[in-house]
Amino acid sequence: MVTIKKPNQQKPVRKELILAAARDVFSRKGFKGAATAEIAAQAGVAEGTIFRYFKTKKELLLAVVEPVENAWIDEFLHSATGENGTETLRVFLKNHLGMVRENFDLFKVFFYESQFYPELREKFVENVVLKTLAPVENHLSRMISSGEYREVDVKIASRALYGMLAVFIAWKEILQAEDVCNFDDGEVIENIIDIYLHGVKAKHTE
Repeated sequence: MVTIKKPNQQKPVRKELILAAARDVFSRKGFKGAATAEIAAQAGVAEGTIFRYFKTKKELLLAVVEPVENAWIDEFLHSATGENGTETLRVFLKNHLGMVRENFDLFKVFFYESQFYPELREKFVENVVLKTLAPVENHLSRMISSGEYREVDVKIASRALYGMLAVFIAWKEILQAEDVCNFDDGEVIENIIDIYLHGVKAKHTE
């Protein structure tokens, strides 16, 4: 009787456990404060196992970018398929806000460490930032082609849209200034869409 060997599922499972643990530990303790021994303990593997997959702790941090993309960006890219106009922007902004809030501690690590590791900055920009902007740019291009929006630079316009939201994220998550003024997320998104599409200049009748 011929015995068919099943594919070895142990390595992928171990790697996924290591990445999940690294994501959590990096988020809580930052790059310097994160010890590979703690990551290994949380993943349930020996510390040496980490270095079978990742040569250095920096390489492990670089690899953590991929699960962020897989978990959030793929869904984000297809979030508003078939929608138009205001509803599309609403979906984009809600998803973007949710993604940033869920990953904020990890993003802070990426932003800080990218000052010292250009390869981390490049990977984060390519795998997360540009892929988040892409559907907005595509939406703007479609709306311009249909005549719904006027001609604008879609790269600038997409960044301007998210830039408006970024201020409110920074207000709450970085400045922690809610005691000065507390903004409701839904109200912020609706106002951003209205200002983005219609501006702030009053319409005067003839």
